Amino acid sequence: MVFVSGLYSGYFKDAMEAGQAFTSTMFSFVSMAAILIGHIDSIVLGVWLYLKGKKEGGRPILWFVFGIIAHFFAVAIYIGLKIYENQKAYNNALNQIDAKDAPPG
Repeated sequence: MVFVSGLYSGYFKDAMEAGQAFTSTMFSFVSMAAILIGHIDSIVLGVWLYLKGKKEGGRPILWFVFGIIAHFFAVAIYIGLKIYENQKAYNNALNQIDAKDAPPG
């Protein structure tokens, strides 16, 4: 994985053209790139949940951390909660309409 991330970043190519050997700095850079590439999906999900939480008035930092930790499970919970909240609001609206239309007595 470390080697693949170095190939994608172009860092190996630049270092070889400059005639440098595989130094500890290069190894550190490639290792960090591998970690970033390995966790990019978690970061993207965390940012998406943060933006959705901020837009809808929730707790965006909590959703961001949950997205980083729980990945797609967090997205499934978020979508499930939104469906539940929408259904609950719809049922409340129907109950209010029924209460208005009910005959007195």
